[in-house]
Amino acid sequence: MLKSFISSLVAKHMSKKLNDLVIKEEDITELLKQIRISLLDADVNLLVVKDFIKNIRTKAVGQSIPYNADPQQFMLTLIKDELIEILGKQNSPVNFNHKQTRIMMVGLNGHGKTTTTAKIANYAKNKLSKKPLLVGLDVYRPAAIEQLQTLSNEINVDFYEKGNQDPVKTAKEAIAYANEHENDVIIYDTAGRLQTNEELMQELVNIRNAVSPDEILLVVDAMSGQDIINVAKEFDARLGLTGFVVTKLDSDARAGVALSLTHLLNIPIKLIGSGEKVGSLDIFYPERMADRIMGLGDIMTLAEKAKDVIDENAAKKSFTRMLSGKMDLEDLLNQTKQMQKLGSLGSIAKMIPLAQSISEDKIYEAETKIKVWTILMSSMTLKERRNPHLFKKQPSRRERVIKGSGRKPDELNKMLNEWEKFRKQMENMGNELKKGKNPFASFLK
Repeated sequence: MLKSFISSLVAKHMSKKLNDLVIKEEDITELLKQIRISLLDADVNLLVVKDFIKNIRTKAVGQSIPYNADPQQFMLTLIKDELIEILGKQNSPVNFNHKQTRIMMVGLNGHGKTTTTAKIANYAKNKLSKKPLLVGLDVYRPAAIEQLQTLSNEINVDFYEKGNQDPVKTAKEAIAYANEHENDVIIYDTAGRLQTNEELMQELVNIRNAVSPDEILLVVDAMSGQDIINVAKEFDARLGLTGFVVTKLDSDARAGVALSLTHLLNIPIKLIGSGEKVGSLDIFYPERMADRIMGLGDIMTLAEKAKDVIDENAAKKSFTRMLSGKMDLEDLLNQTKQMQKLGSLGSIAKMIPLAQSISEDKIYEAETKIKVWTILMSSMTLKERRNPHLFKKQPSRRERVIKGSGRKPDELNKMLNEWEKFRKQMENMGNELKKGKNPFASFLK
């Protein structure tokens, strides 16, 4: 999100002891300059950056630092608090506390509106035990209605559409359909547009007036340029937005524009998309996002994701096998699949404080390795994954896997060697634990 995490900038420029216990302008001049450059490089709106830097300077200069206190920690706390102010102070989730919650999704083409519509339905169904109805209103792009229907089938929720019929009429009829089928959430996927224009905006106004939505959510791509601010203002002026959903925050997007919206329009970011899968949707927490921008990770969100997607019993069983030296390639394949449910390695690394310093090249290298290993293991039989030593006894098995996977012989050899090395390391750790010793001692030498 930022080329230089704010925490590293603070560590670099506040490492020297202050001449006295009061912060002076010259103590933070270079730090604020570098933070300003970093935020602008991340495409944060200029007005937001100016307000942010001004507020930090005002709150820091003249402040007394208690004896033996850490100036770095003082600045980190001050900067984080100011970031939270910009991002919205408190989280503001979608309000599903209505007898029949109606959500109107709006946005430009290509920002992930239709996929996000299905993600919200999936969230309401699985997290809140709701019975959603998805309504396709994009009559100008038939593929959008087909896509929404496909997604509704995938997540097993009700779907309603009337082809090229007037979207306003379809939107009203969907309420009667929902009442008949006891749907307590209706999510309208309106037509995306390349830009705001009078005819299409008026259609949205007519739909809003016809169904009286409880939420009107603008879907914003994290990679949007500065123009999205004017687009958001136009949507809000005509419709009265209740919130934003920011998509693609798991990518390398600078995301500064999207994260400027709340400060500029006083409208909360309610949800963020963290992947392409229908389960990749998170409630937006300003404090957690501030931590990520600071480079302090986001362990809470990672833990919540893990709880949702990882089978706890299977994980415990697998870990027990690892420590007993019984880990095989079937275990490894299952663990890989479980980890992939959390998202890409890059997105996971952003949530772990100690992983912030890992270079993008290293992450890419690891992701490539996992991809290659998954292909190789998927080309094996279950018997081979349970008994990897068969590859030493029967070379023909190696040839079949290499041919079936389309990978190189040295890739298979390297995977088998690394698996065997890791298996022995885990077995040694298990033996140390049995003896009541520190299993990590050998790694710290």
